[in-house]
Amino acid sequence: MKKTTLLLAMLMAMVCLKAQDCEALLLPYFNNNRASMENYQREVPQKFEWRCAYARAAFYEADKVPEGADVFQISEVKNKFTGSRLPSNYVVDLNSLSYYAYNFYDFQLRYPTGDKTLCFATPGSTHPYLVLRSISDMLSVTNQMIDNRE
Repeated sequence: MKKTTLLLAMLMAMVCLKAQDCEALLLPYFNNNRASMENYQREVPQKFEWRCAYARAAFYEADKVPEGADVFQISEVKNKFTGSRLPSNYVVDLNSLSYYAYNFYDFQLRYPTGDKTLCFATPGSTHPYLVLRSISDMLSVTNQMIDNRE
């Protein structure tokens, strides 16, 4: 009985953590309006899940620059709401770094075909590069994530 209770508690914690990550990643998409986000999540949960997967698919960390990627400094990235730049010693946390909170899409728009991988130097992080997948790769990874859940 204790093992079942412990297992159930661990599963609930994982589900809550997963939901919390989605909320942190997507709140900026809703202009930091929690009520609007919760309403969207309640009314169209499949779309909310897709948007969350898309935000998760945006980034990964790397120890070297992927072949063909263009490199930028993380301090070139701006918060879309405050206009402030990320510090050069920014420490990446993929559980809370929101694709929607910063101007990452603007960097992607510099490459109109949507197939360019971009890197941001993050010397303050465990891995020296934050990789922003191309738009086409983000869509592909998102669809794989959704397909694997079904």
